[in-house]
Amino acid sequence: MLFNTKDKPTLFFQVISVSIAIVILVLGCAYGAWTLFFSQATDGEGFIAGESTDIDSGNIEEDLNIIPGLSPDGVNQGSDGKNDSLALLQANIKNWMNNGVPARDDNVTNILLIGMDLETPNMQTNSRADAMVIFSLNHETKKITLASIMRDQYSYISSKNHTRFEKLHHANAYGGPALQIQMLEKHYKVAIDNYAIVNFYSLPIIIDALGGVDIEVTKTEADYMNTYWGTRVPVGKSTLSGADALIYMRIRHQTGGDSARVMRQQNVIKEILSKLKVLDKGELLSLVTKIVPYLRTGYTSNQMLSLAADAVVNGWFSYQIVQTSFPDEASAKGFTVLEHDASVWYWKVDYPVAAQKLQLLLYGKTNITLNKNRTSWLK
Repeated sequence: MLFNTKDKPTLFFQVISVSIAIVILVLGCAYGAWTLFFSQATDGEGFIAGESTDIDSGNIEEDLNIIPGLSPDGVNQGSDGKNDSLALLQANIKNWMNNGVPARDDNVTNILLIGMDLETPNMQTNSRADAMVIFSLNHETKKITLASIMRDQYSYISSKNHTRFEKLHHANAYGGPALQIQMLEKHYKVAIDNYAIVNFYSLPIIIDALGGVDIEVTKTEADYMNTYWGTRVPVGKSTLSGADALIYMRIRHQTGGDSARVMRQQNVIKEILSKLKVLDKGELLSLVTKIVPYLRTGYTSNQMLSLAADAVVNGWFSYQIVQTSFPDEASAKGFTVLEHDASVWYWKVDYPVAAQKLQLLLYGKTNITLNKNRTSWLK
């Protein structure tokens, strides 16, 4: 279960996982074709998967950068401990980012799903990644992992035109998905193979292209949707349009909070998977053709069509789905930083710990070695 955060997940934090339907169309699972498609993938931005190494070849050893004059806990006696602690955190983040390269496994494909909070038909316009989900397909274990990446993580964004400590999801605004992927790889040490982007404008259209989703709506949910959103959704099972499905996944207040919202998200995902299972190759290819204009991805249209066909042939719609979020409660805590005379809230992340956990989840193994005498970055 996602743990409650000050991140205040917006619509796309819940909705972006519905892009699993898109990714099912975009990705396929032709194991032998991945390398070819990745090497050719582009959306006009020149996105190319970055340098990476096999998960089994060499370890990434944590090498903490203890600033001279600071104690191991990052507190300089007789000075402002908060300032010293922040300086140590910044030094550790920079050092960690430059330590090793992201790991990959031939049996695992990682796709970054991005939700941008723009309501525009121009899918090439960059904005902050209001939601990020690593869609990970493990061909060996036959498992799909949806790892939500919290947007408010204190991180170091480094590019030609922008270099500073700020929230991790800002990278997409400065350099599009290529920079966002680069920053994720540097902080979490997992290779991202490609991406798919939707926004407020495109997602309802995509759901409608699927013919809507058949959802069992409770009285509480229907009452809330109809009263506060002006819908006409009946109690019981009915077909929700793209707009209504968006609202269904978005509601939280008076309807069970975040836990219930996650369940609604899963309901929609399962329904979409159920619909896709019964489509034949021709129907699936027709559907891909319809949604291509409303999806931004590193794949070309022809590659999407080929991959959709491969998805049917290889039949991975029955893969187990696991949902989680990073960082978890054990590797992060909230803190504030004074910026421009205002306190800004962030997640302080112990990135070596969080990255090791993500590798273990996606690959079943890790090449990250933590220092036995390490001090937690959360202190």
